[in-house]
Amino acid sequence: MRFFAAIFLSTMIWAPFAKAACILPLMPKDIVDGEIADFDDMNVAKRRVERYLDDSQRYLKCLDAMDKTALGTGRDNDERRRKRIANYNAAMKNMSEVISTYNANVSDFNQR
Repeated sequence: MRFFAAIFLSTMIWAPFAKAACILPLMPKDIVDGEIADFDDMNVAKRRVERYLDDSQRYLKCLDAMDKTALGTGRDNDERRRKRIANYNAAMKNMSEVISTYNANVSDFNQR
């Protein structure tokens, strides 16, 4: 019983630090060229883009949670808030670029 209590306490102590940092996902590199890609290549690209967008959504939720936590604890300041906003904007910009690139390649693929 003491073993489980010790594990529980250590989990409770270290849990906030495990999610303390939100990590911006890397944009997928080399999205296939729709003019020369085959159907399988386009499906792989679709899955990579979807995975990236899912990871980006989790990142944005993490930033939102950090914002709520910082405001709730009273330990927030203008510099940290501006940094979170800049990170949020960077993630949105990256997502927009990936979607735009992918959609252009899908359009090229479909016009062949």
